[in-house]
Amino acid sequence: MLLMIAALFAACASEDIAQDKKKENGTEAPKGGVIFAANGPKASAKRLSIDGEEETASAKTRTYLKHTPGQGADAYWKSDDFIWVKDKNGTWQKSTHIELHDGGASAEFTLPGSKADYIDGCEVRYTGHGASTFYAEQESPHTVGLYYHYTFPTANDYSWAGHVGDCGSGKAMATGNPDKFNFTLVHKPAYLCFLPRCENAALAPNIRLTHIKMTATKCYNNPSSNLVDLFGFDGETIGPSGHGLYGAGWIEMVISDFPLTTAANPKANATYAIVRPDKYDFKIEYTIKDPTTNLETVITDIKTGITLDKGVIYDVTANLKPKSFNVKDNKWYMWDAKQDYWHGYENEQPTINWGEPGATQSQNYPKNDSDPRWYNPYWPNTGTPGYTLRYDAEKNEDFKSLPNSNEMYWYCYEGDPHKGSKVYEQNGHLQNVNGIWLKKKAKILADKHMSASSMEEGYFWGAMVYIDSRVNIPPFRPQAAQIKTTPLGNTDDYFFLPALGYYLYGKLYGYGSVGDYWSVSSYPGGPQAYTMRFDLVQNKVSVIESGQRFTGLPVQPFE
Repeated sequence: MLLMIAALFAACASEDIAQDKKKENGTEAPKGGVIFAANGPKASAKRLSIDGEEETASAKTRTYLKHTPGQGADAYWKSDDFIWVKDKNGTWQKSTHIELHDGGASAEFTLPGSKADYIDGCEVRYTGHGASTFYAEQESPHTVGLYYHYTFPTANDYSWAGHVGDCGSGKAMATGNPDKFNFTLVHKPAYLCFLPRCENAALAPNIRLTHIKMTATKCYNNPSSNLVDLFGFDGETIGPSGHGLYGAGWIEMVISDFPLTTAANPKANATYAIVRPDKYDFKIEYTIKDPTTNLETVITDIKTGITLDKGVIYDVTANLKPKSFNVKDNKWYMWDAKQDYWHGYENEQPTINWGEPGATQSQNYPKNDSDPRWYNPYWPNTGTPGYTLRYDAEKNEDFKSLPNSNEMYWYCYEGDPHKGSKVYEQNGHLQNVNGIWLKKKAKILADKHMSASSMEEGYFWGAMVYIDSRVNIPPFRPQAAQIKTTPLGNTDDYFFLPALGYYLYGKLYGYGSVGDYWSVSSYPGGPQAYTMRFDLVQNKVSVIESGQRFTGLPVQPFE
C-alpha cells in the first residue's frame, strides 16, 4: 500500500537579526538600500496524514530543505535566492543582494531605495527560479515554474527546491531599525518525498531504484489543469491555468541507481518533487533494476482521491516487491476447494518437476472429501441447449473472481496468444519467466464490438451461433490456438500468465513450461471443470473441458 504522511511547513516566527551576524556568503552587502530579514526558530506545526491522524512536528520555512520523515523539514536559504517586495507605489522591486546566516537558516535581503519607499505590512513574494531555468521566461513575482523532469545524482537532496517551483509570500513588518523590515514566508506549493522500500529481504540488496514517474490521471478541482506548468501566482494560489511550453500531467525522476532496503531509508533513496496543490488520482511507476541479471521491471502503485495542501510535505512510501516465481510463493487448489493444495503441509510441498533430479513426492496431498482441501464434487445434469452449461464455484471466494468457461474461449481464440516472458523475482534476483501474453478483456470487447455480457454468456462464430463447449470446435476454427512467437511491441492491451504448472497425486509437473488455470465453471456432465491450458513446448493454448477437479491448479484472476 502506498502510505502518505505529511508535515506542514509552518510559518517562522519573526525575529530581528543582530547587526553583527557573521556573513556566510563571503560578500559585503551593497551600500544603501533597505534590509528585509527572514528569521526565526523552529515553529510547532501540525502533522497531517490521509487517515486523519494528527500529531505535532517542527518545521521551518526556507527554500533549501532538510527533511526528516514524520518530523517536519528544516528549510534553508541559498546564495542565489531573491525576493520581490511591493513598494508604496504598487511596483514590485527585486532584491539586489542576499546575506546568509547560520548556514542559510536565516537571511537578509537588500532592496533598492529606503525604508520610506515601503509601507508597514508590504507584501513579499518568493517565486524561485523555475520560470527562467525551465521555461525561458523572465523572472516575475506573478509566475511560478513547476517542472516535470528531475535528475537525482544523490539521494535525499532537496537543495534544488528553490529552482523548480518553491514559492511563498508574506507580510513585511517595520522594526525599530530605520533601515529594516522583518517578514515571515508562508510556502504555497505541495511537496512530495518519495521513500520506497523492498520488504523482500532476499531481493532488496540486489536491486536498484532507477526511475520514478508519477502521472495525475485525474485533477478534481481543475480537470483541464496540468500537474506542472508555468503557472500564474497571486501570492496565495498557484494557477490553476498555465501557459508553459513544457506543461505536463506527469513528473518523472531519473535516479542514479539508489539502493533499496527493507524499511524506508531517506539517506539511501529519498527523492522529491513539487506540485500544484489540488485533489488528484495518481499512477506512480517505480522502475527497479537488477545489475547482476541486467533486468528491470516497473512496479505500479495507484492512489485515488489524494488531497495535496499548500505548504505540506507528504512522505510517499511504497513496497517495491515484484511478483515472485518461487514455487513456495504461489498457491494451487483443487477445483473450488476451501483450502489450498498444500495447506498445513507446506514443508512437504515439492518444488522440482517430477522426473527431474531432486524431485520429490509428498503423500500428504488431499485424498477425499473429508479434507477441506478436496474439490467441490457437485455438478448439474441439465442446461439450455446451444449454450455452455456451467456450474459456478461456490465454496471458495477466490474462485468467484476467475473467468467462466465462455470467457476462457474468448481469451483462447480471440486473445491473440503470444509466447513471451515477464520479469519476476526468483531466488533473490530479477529473472525472465516464460509464459503467454493474451489480450485483455476490454481489448477483446472493443475489437469484436461486443458487450461484456455477450462474452460471459457464450462463445460464438460466424452468424452469432453459440457453440456448446461440450462438443468439438467446428473445423473452421482450430481445435487449439497456436501460440504466436512474434514479440509484442506494446503490451498495454495484454496481460501475462506465467507457466506455473500443476500438482497431481502429490507431484509437481510442468513448472516453467505449462500453464493450466482453473475457471469458475464446472463441466456439467461429470466431475470435471473447465481450464485454459498452454504448453510452451507444444506451442499450443486451448480450453480443456475435462480438467480433473482433483488436480492442483493455480487460482489467479485473469488480468
